[in-house]
Parts: sequence; C-alpha cells; structure tokens
Amino acid sequence: MRQRETELVQAKDREIALLQQQQGGKHSYTYQVSGPGLTSATVNQPTHVLVQLTDSSGRPYSLPLNVTAQVKLVSKATPTNTHEATPTRTWWPWSKKQPEKQVLVAMTSPSQYEVSYTPVSRGQHKLHVQVNDREINGSPFTVTVYPDPRQLGHPVRTVTGLNCPYGIAFNSHQEMIVSECEGHRVSIFDIRGQKIRIFGSRGDSPDQMVLPAGIATDDTDNIYVSSEHKLQKFTSRGELIKCIGRRGSKEWEFNDPRGVTLCANQVFVCDRDNHRIQVFDLDLNFVRSIGSHGKGRGEFNSPLDVKFDTARNLYVAEWGNGRVQVMDTRGQFIRLFGQEGEGKLREPSGLLIADKYVYVSDLNGDCIVVYETSGQFVTSFGRFGEKEGEFRRPYCITSGVDGFIHVCDYGNNRVQIF
Repeated sequence: MRQRETELVQAKDREIALLQQQQGGKHSYTYQVSGPGLTSATVNQPTHVLVQLTDSSGRPYSLPLNVTAQVKLVSKATPTNTHEATPTRTWWPWSKKQPEKQVLVAMTSPSQYEVSYTPVSRGQHKLHVQVNDREINGSPFTVTVYPDPRQLGHPVRTVTGLNCPYGIAFNSHQEMIVSECEGHRVSIFDIRGQKIRIFGSRGDSPDQMVLPAGIATDDTDNIYVSSEHKLQKFTSRGELIKCIGRRGSKEWEFNDPRGVTLCANQVFVCDRDNHRIQVFDLDLNFVRSIGSHGKGRGEFNSPLDVKFDTARNLYVAEWGNGRVQVMDTRGQFIRLFGQEGEGKLREPSGLLIADKYVYVSDLNGDCIVVYETSGQFVTSFGRFGEKEGEFRRPYCITSGVDGFIHVCDYGNNRVQIF
C-alpha cells in the first residue's frame, strides 16, 4: 500500500503548490503543474497534464516559451519505449512492434500548455516536462500506468502457499508484504514471488498477533498491521516499534480492526465493529475519529477498508451497508455507490483506486467490481471457484508500480495477480 499512498500525497501536493521561480534575462515566471496524468494513467486511454505560467506579479505570462515533454517506460518488466512531443511536431516511438499513441504539447492559451499522451504499456513511466530546455521542478514525474479493467479476468501469475491471505502492501523495494490471517504472521516476497522473510506468531504479547488483517507501509518501509484489537508498527525487518490498542470503544481501543492505509503522514484504521475510522499519526498517537454507526450519510456499518484518491477524498468499503462511501478528509459526505443497479455490491471488503477507477472486492459475490471514481459501474470479473480468475472470499486488493492488480484470494490461500 505504501507506494500508492505516497503517490497520492505527492500528486495532491504538486497540484496545489508545484511552483518554481525561473530567471530568463529581464523576465521571470512561475509555473503550476496539475492534471490526472501527473501520477497515473490507464493503457490506451488519453490523459493530460497542464502547465500554467504566471509572471512575478501573479498575472498570466504571455511571452513565448518552448515547452516540451517526454514519456518513458522504465518498468523492468517490459522493454523500454520512448515517445516525445513539442508544440510544433510529434515524435513517434522507435519500436515498430507496438506503435505508441502520440504525445502532444499544445498551447491552450498564451500562459497555459497542455501535455497529452496515451500510454500503450502498463508499468512505471517517467514524465519529463521542460520549459526553455530546463526540467521543471519535480520532473521527471513517476506515472504508474494501469491496465484497462475491461481487459482483466485471467491472472498472469499466482502466489500460492499462503494461509488465508487478508492484507497486502508493497515497500520501496517492490517487495510484496502479505498478512496471513489464519497463519498469524506476515510474509514478505521479492519481485520474483519468492518468500524471503516471515515475522509474527500467535499470541497476546505486543510483538505477536492474532488474525492479522489490514497492512500498510510508510516512506521508510515501516509496516503497520491491524491485529485482534490492536495496531502494530514494525520495522521492515519485522522488529516491533510500537503496539497500541485493546478491546473497547474509546480512543486507542478497537473492536476487530481491519483495513489500514496511510495518507499525509497519518494512519487510517477501519475499526470494524465500532463502525468508525480511527486516525493516528505515524507514532500512533490518536488524532481523531471519523464516522459513527448507522446507514445515513457520514455513518458506517462495519467498514472493512479505506483508500484515498489524488484529491485526498476518502473511500470506505462498508461491509454491513453493502456500499462504498466517499468523504473528504474532514469526514464530510460526498457520495455513495454500489447499493443498487448494475454493479450492486453484496459485501464489499477491499478497495483499490487506480487512475480514474475504483476496484472493489466483493466478499460474498466472489468477484472484483470496477467503477469510475464518480460511482458509475464499469465492469466486473471473477466468480466463485478455485480455478484461475475465480475467487473464494477475496479481501484486500492493491497494485505495485508495475500497474499489476494483486488480489488476496483468502479462501483459496493465494494472491492472484492481474
């Protein structure tokens, strides 16, 4: 979870205040970079980034500038492809086997330029943006390109030998970290899918765990695990840093905590049977609580997972209400979806926000349901069973920088990768 949450925070920070002073003879300008294509995109779907220029007084900067852009696929999983663009000409990729879509830089006004591109390969890309042949601050931007959800359904790989995997996250080395609920432990896998470390055992001591569920990592690869009525923080080697919680309904107390995620240096925990989200700082000091028991707006019924989009809106999978609720970081209601019509959820259990799509694992439906972030149903894949592409009680769902979708197939004791 760490990579994706860090990416969301960086995206919001850039959209708000990615400003850099440039000197050009007698003239100076600042710029702001924003847009959906700054951190994520979807294969074969166009996206864009805006570069807004102003002078030192904050007025639109109207003198001519040379704005260029370049997108490079850097994921080691596939061959490197490069495509470039300038305001006056388009560069096509060098590979003839898989033609890329063109990347363009267009002046939409004297002070604004639009960089538009359409990736054809999933994986980690680098977006370079230059003004007058100088890289702007923050460039190159890391962009994760995800698959089109309509093309998913058959896994490309399966990690087996797990004991009821519930939560899944990645660290900065792209090692996969899985909480094995019935194994009462956490297992770590390298990029080849080989198990390299295990920590945890069943028990009530601070460094032990019972039925570990949600899992997340921070920028320094510390690991946060929700276990029976407690929240634990470990080093990347599995050494306990801190443990908080006991059974109850007060601050710092839990009643079956589940999904864990990080955003803006805060830890959000689904306190399932207290029907709330508890928020802590990275030292696990209590900050606030969001929500209360109920079916109304701003109320929860057994929340199992929580995630954030690039605007830092909070998405909550409510197992008891059969819906996904969207709120801002203050807990103010925005919208609901998944309760009726096509794409109706039975028991939503896990969430992933990948570009403009929300993936929801449905525990009772044994499938993955995909929506646009607006709540519009897109597609679903999977059914009950043991074969590839089938599920038995899917829980958490996440992705790495390679853009592949990882699903904890709890009842089949495996992680399926799409």
